[in-house]
Amino acid sequence: MRDLEENFRALDPVMRTADTVSAPEREADLARILRSPRQVSRAAASSRVLSRRWALTSVAVAVAAAGALVMTNVLGTTAQPAYAVTPAPLAYDRGAESATDVLEKIASRVEKLREQSSDARSDEHFIQESWSLATRVDGQQVTSAVIPEHRETWKQPDGSMKWTVRTEKPGFQSSEQRKAWEEAGAVGEEPETWSDSSGPADPADPVNQEPPTDPEGMASWLRLGHETSGAGQLFSSVSERNLTHSFTPGQRAALLRALKQAPGIEYRGEVKDRAGRAGAAFSVNSEYGGLPTRYSLVFDEASGDLLSYEEELTGSAGKLNVRTPAVIAYVTYLVHGQE
Repeated sequence: MRDLEENFRALDPVMRTADTVSAPEREADLARILRSPRQVSRAAASSRVLSRRWALTSVAVAVAAAGALVMTNVLGTTAQPAYAVTPAPLAYDRGAESATDVLEKIASRVEKLREQSSDARSDEHFIQESWSLATRVDGQQVTSAVIPEHRETWKQPDGSMKWTVRTEKPGFQSSEQRKAWEEAGAVGEEPETWSDSSGPADPADPVNQEPPTDPEGMASWLRLGHETSGAGQLFSSVSERNLTHSFTPGQRAALLRALKQAPGIEYRGEVKDRAGRAGAAFSVNSEYGGLPTRYSLVFDEASGDLLSYEEELTGSAGKLNVRTPAVIAYVTYLVHGQE
């Protein structure tokens, strides 16, 4: 569907988000769950109704994040730290080879893999863990802890889906950060879980059709639904599409070769993602989201599967309450369509 990526972009706390969704396009509801700030309420979790409130604009987030955030909880009103707690960056080690050479090597290896049969691809299963600077728990924006979310999605051949999301244990880089979180009410200490589903996808929408197996066609498919193009958009779209699409070896090879077109792409060597898996890392610098940001993708060198996606502010943070450089969002892809 044409507006799918606009809903996905709600995860990015510095990007404006389109706030339009039509009834037949229920897959956009999943996009909101996967890519937008969470507003979780224990009391409402069992009867959650998806609506436009899931999408936050960058302006709203920037205002909420300016200075210290005030939160109300059972302990009273407490202030979050002046600067948000963010994840430690991945330990990149710049490689000596060019990005285009490494991408071509992986693509050449991947396209030789055996294609899955249509029967094997009938039902798909996806698992990701992610975090966003704009994460909300119990209706409160949490900036004193990194609270990841675990998402599990099941997709049927007609595009209908059901999914379950739960929050994970909060993370910190120091004991001082943990103390600040505790003093702010320890929001997110208890896990939150919710589920929902969507109806069949619109088969006429090019986004819901089989991705191309040639680099040019793949690059065009990745641009669908985006008003702008460029390196940042391309990296962001690769992340978005991998949330609910499983790719054949031929399609993965085309995707890798499409990335060779990204201006300014650099190979950052082998890195271990947040799940401890080794992969080849590629990055671009872009202001696609409104602020200077480094977008990074990590691929398994044997299968060509996307392992992780990272966004890291590199310059001015605008009104966001972070010290740069700072990771502001990540997604770790644990299962791609098949167990």
